[in-house]
Amino acid sequence: MNKVVNFYKRNLKEVLRDPLIYIFCLGFPIAMFFLFYIINKFSNGNTPTFEVLSLLPGIIVFSYSFVMLTLSIMVSKDKQTFFLKRLYSSPMKSYDFILGYSLVGLFIGVLQTLICIITGLIISLISSVDFVSISNILLLIIAQFPMLITNIFLGILFGTIFSDKSAPGICSVFISLAGILGGCWMPIETMGSFETFCRFLPFYPSVYIGRIITNSTNALGIAYSFDNIASFGLITISLFMIASIFLAIFAFNKNMVSDK
Repeated sequence: MNKVVNFYKRNLKEVLRDPLIYIFCLGFPIAMFFLFYIINKFSNGNTPTFEVLSLLPGIIVFSYSFVMLTLSIMVSKDKQTFFLKRLYSSPMKSYDFILGYSLVGLFIGVLQTLICIITGLIISLISSVDFVSISNILLLIIAQFPMLITNIFLGILFGTIFSDKSAPGICSVFISLAGILGGCWMPIETMGSFETFCRFLPFYPSVYIGRIITNSTNALGIAYSFDNIASFGLITISLFMIASIFLAIFAFNKNMVSDK
């Protein structure tokens, strides 16, 4: 366990020294939150997707994609600089490395979630609207946890199989997908077959379930409820989470064996 903790501390120091972590992982979600709030305010509040309670789950899910980007850059750089190869000769096992990276991603993701919640609370106070109860906030954090885990292990996977030059490019595609296909700021429920397609990816179901918890209303004026979409979404998210964990562990083990 000490090996994991020491490796985690090293990774955390590397992350905290990088100014991009503060720009993309922390600053960008806050900026997006305020941007859509301002757009909604000057459009007379006619965009339900931009309401605070609807934006909160969307911004959280979108922000997790930057955890994936951060970890992919870290893993790919460690691999490229032969840092990992040197450590492979130590008593550390593959799960020690994976846990050391995962804990950093978990730290960033939880911090992002708290920042998004605090930002949403501030905006709700400014606009004098109701916010999420404490019990529902805790439920929201738990409900978004599988999506965070998925992004963490996708970051480890992409960092393992791609170079430090190509990994960020691959992650940028997933960041765009999270925003567009997740319905973070788009009324996907009005898009017919496109909405059906989005149900088979983890982004939209995560946002959908989050909006059920925050008691949001969709673009059709209907309150989100735990229906067949949410039930199917739980299966979709779980499958993607399990697949990302399995693929990341498989790829890392294979890379470790080949480098040895």
